[in-house]
Amino acid sequence: MLIISIFTLVSDDTSRFTNRKFENELKMKKIILVLSLVLVFQMNSVNAVAQRQPAMSLEVATAYRSVTRSMSGLPGSEYWQNRAVYQISAEVDVMQSTLSGEERVTYVNHSPDTLTKLVIRLYPDFFKKGNARSWPIGADDLTDGTQINSLSLNGTGVDLSNTGVVQRTATNMHVQLENPLLPNDSLIMEMDWFFSVPSKRQVRMGKYSENIMFVSYWYPQIAVYDDIDGWDELEYMGTVEFYNDFNTFDVTIHVPQDYKVWATGELQNSKHNYADRVIDRIEKARKSDEIITFFTTEECRDGNVLRDKKVNDWRFIANKVPDFTFGLAREVNWQGSFVTVDSISGRKVLVDAVYPDSSVTFNRAAEWSAESVRLMSFKLPGIPFPYPHMTSFSNGRQRGGMESPMMAIDGDPLSESQAIGLFFHEVSHTYFPFYMGSNERKYAWMDEGFAAYFTNEIMEKEDPEYGYFARLVSTFNSLSGREREVPLIYLSYQINDYASYRVHAYNRSAMALAFLRDALGDEVFKMSFQQFMHDWQGKHPMPFDFFNSMMQSTGQNLWWYFGPWYFDRAYPDLGIKKVTFNNKVVIENVGKLPLPVQLTITFVDGTMDVVYRHTGDWKTNPTAMIVQVNPQKQIEKVVLGSATIPDVNTENNTMSLTY
Repeated sequence: MLIISIFTLVSDDTSRFTNRKFENELKMKKIILVLSLVLVFQMNSVNAVAQRQPAMSLEVATAYRSVTRSMSGLPGSEYWQNRAVYQISAEVDVMQSTLSGEERVTYVNHSPDTLTKLVIRLYPDFFKKGNARSWPIGADDLTDGTQINSLSLNGTGVDLSNTGVVQRTATNMHVQLENPLLPNDSLIMEMDWFFSVPSKRQVRMGKYSENIMFVSYWYPQIAVYDDIDGWDELEYMGTVEFYNDFNTFDVTIHVPQDYKVWATGELQNSKHNYADRVIDRIEKARKSDEIITFFTTEECRDGNVLRDKKVNDWRFIANKVPDFTFGLAREVNWQGSFVTVDSISGRKVLVDAVYPDSSVTFNRAAEWSAESVRLMSFKLPGIPFPYPHMTSFSNGRQRGGMESPMMAIDGDPLSESQAIGLFFHEVSHTYFPFYMGSNERKYAWMDEGFAAYFTNEIMEKEDPEYGYFARLVSTFNSLSGREREVPLIYLSYQINDYASYRVHAYNRSAMALAFLRDALGDEVFKMSFQQFMHDWQGKHPMPFDFFNSMMQSTGQNLWWYFGPWYFDRAYPDLGIKKVTFNNKVVIENVGKLPLPVQLTITFVDGTMDVVYRHTGDWKTNPTAMIVQVNPQKQIEKVVLGSATIPDVNTENNTMSLTY
């Protein structure tokens, strides 16, 4: 099974992310590693009985039996997913802080099921009076939610007042289909709607000032229908975020005069909208690696940015993306550079930043975002950035950060260290959940935790003194092992306590990925993680797909690790049990969580030594480890741990010897 699956690549003729260099590199790595991995697999199979896979839920087990997913970690032979094409025309009234829109959606049912209804997400209903939310937002931005003026299916109008056909819940609308949608068939949904954009209590979108507005979670969106749950009928309460199919968007945005628009996708009428000087600067940037200022706030005020002050239509097209957002601003700075993300093809990506003059650190956003894209493309995860541009859009305030495909709305931290981490974190979401399509509503750790861990790469490079990873560890220590901590396999939307959600989604998952890398080694971890991403990009992986893929690629039974980190209530607590007369230090894993072991030994002669054991050393004995220290010297004191290894109880971390 190992040899067969390790050389298997899933073809996807519709993928826009195909990268021949990446595929060839993976194949070469596999050829080099395959013999050793087979040996490791055979050796680990001996311990398989003691490392059994945790039970799957009934829904997940059904998907595996239906062969939509496979135990090899690959999408199954019967894997499918639906898709849609959105044609949207939206008009923004900045003064009134409102948006009205019309859309035509072509929805294709690739599932084997006959669909008897549609589930449509109405995200602005988060602000609807009387709705439940994850936190209070005050009264200023409470509205009547999404006002739907008309709805039709395949040209036939739907009576919105007929509750036998249309039912609205908190943020979803269920529409019963008079003519069920058969497998491999499609329908056309047309709708026009209106809602108020929040201006006092922005939650992932809003009017931040008369100058800046960012719009996300905004258009009526057909929910995901998948092989695990069928329709995703979860309500949007404010905490859990994305789970969308990969769709095509053709969006025209109408804005007041003098406003400029940035959005998911590629601008189709840039030469019609921007003055020649702006177009020339963009072309200059395309031919170099330098950061170029495309225009300034002063040029905006002088009317030298747009070709005609009457310009107010901005059209964008985006293919195979899970969502569409946009930002608009009147007087801002815009700068960026074209970053090479693939050394073989030479493909470049526009990495840019939009910010007001009042910025403290955002004036370096284009620089840090460009470095983020380079690092992710060539180091970790080491896959070329998949989209044509990445825009960091300032909200004009100190705090905040929210990702979307090709766009991020970010705050302007006072600290450069925090700014670097913020920009990288939001850019890294390009891979999870947008490139990979993971279900953040159920498994937030599959994108927030991955992004939190990846951020350590740039922080170690740009600002190692900040101690980014040690900060993650400290927050993890504050909650792990307590009743409030929730195992990672628990569904994210079930966690109502926000502090628990943060540690669950960000910290524990980041720790789990970091120490899995420590257990496997850099090369094997990177190759295996890349294989997982290659096999599941543009699809909907869930936890068992990740676990199975990593085990198949490494040729190792990793349930000794995945069990305590992802399924159990194990917590970080290593302790020194004893030190023997011949300098053997016995380490006890009190909390049952596999972690690295670091010992700092002080000898009687005044010398010191640091001994490190990798996480993988717990594989054969998960409860105790014996570490041999220099037997030629007499030990005075042994200290266990470091700031980058979590431990909720340090009282058992020091042992002094008296003779």
